[in-house]
Amino acid sequence: MNAPIWDRGEGCDAEALRYATGDDPLWDRRLVAHDIRGSLSHAAGLLQAGLLTAEQHAQIVRGLESLLEDFRAGLWTVEAGDEDVHSTVERRLIERIGEHGKRLHTARSRNEQIALDLRLWLREAAAQLRGAVLETVAIGARLAQRAGALPLPGYTHLRRAMPSTVGDWMGAHVAAWKQDLEDLQSALARARLCPLGSGAGYGVPVELPRAAVAAALGFDAPEEPVTAVQHGRGRAELAYLTALEGIALDLGKLAADLWLFSSEEFGFVRLPAAWTTGSSLMPHKRNPDVLELLRAHCRQVVAERAALLDVLRDLPSGYHRDFQLIKPPLFRAHDTLLASLRLVARLLDALEFDAARLDEAAADPKLQSVARTLERVRAGEAFRDAYRTESRR
Repeated sequence: MNAPIWDRGEGCDAEALRYATGDDPLWDRRLVAHDIRGSLSHAAGLLQAGLLTAEQHAQIVRGLESLLEDFRAGLWTVEAGDEDVHSTVERRLIERIGEHGKRLHTARSRNEQIALDLRLWLREAAAQLRGAVLETVAIGARLAQRAGALPLPGYTHLRRAMPSTVGDWMGAHVAAWKQDLEDLQSALARARLCPLGSGAGYGVPVELPRAAVAAALGFDAPEEPVTAVQHGRGRAELAYLTALEGIALDLGKLAADLWLFSSEEFGFVRLPAAWTTGSSLMPHKRNPDVLELLRAHCRQVVAERAALLDVLRDLPSGYHRDFQLIKPPLFRAHDTLLASLRLVARLLDALEFDAARLDEAAADPKLQSVARTLERVRAGEAFRDAYRTESRR
């Protein structure tokens, strides 16, 4: 491993360092652009505070911008032997521009850097998911339009209950996804304050232009008091995963519906052959593996939120290295749900409904029991008497 930036020359136990680092550098690769953006804003703040000269600032900016360009070109990344994204960027900056690179970390802690990087990532990630949900909403609405008039029994307790339609069924899913969009937007409120200037958790003994730096990064304001930054670590990420959990629950419900409706016993929906798998033994099988795995992946998103909550549970105030483990469940949940949404959008476009089977199911006289009961009521019979009469049919 590369020597940690905090190494005092006393040596480190290599195995202990590898254990503490884990696979964190690999997760940090998705934070490189955000970390460099934060460093550019911090450098501007140091210049304004008189802690950098114009020449030093210009060299740092050129170095950071060239590092970002090379990263996007695939010329470097955070390696398994690096401790984290922050030390990697700093080390590479010093290698690139020399002594001036050593000034960038003035009045800054990695504790605030990672808090910033994750908030910037949350905004980007939420925009990705929002686009995927909007696409799913649009395709769901299109499905409701092309097949919405088809009858579909309404179920309670998984027993036929009331007349309904494909349009009403799909409309309920679309309405849920629209509510998910509202929850996703609300979750971002947790990421609207800027952590820079909070240091390791208790500020720094120098006046920094926190408001200007926050505005440059698109935040509403600096987070105050500075102790709130580490005290509240993980809350923005937990709010995001709570929103993702809601989307996952809704997608899981869709998967369960389609899994059931596409079975031979129901036969309401046909999955195209290209969306099914076969059996190694039974030649006739066309298995809905994609629906079953969608259902399972949605459960995993819920589990990732629980994993994040366990990382945060029962910690005293201040920074703790436990916070490093915020990233794996956060990133896994996002990746899983984004892939699931993109799959669902394509799946909805491929669905075919069996009109004959739907008509047959809709003709079940039990579905009209409420209508017949209310006809008796309109004829003057008391509802409870009409109910009992109909229940004996």
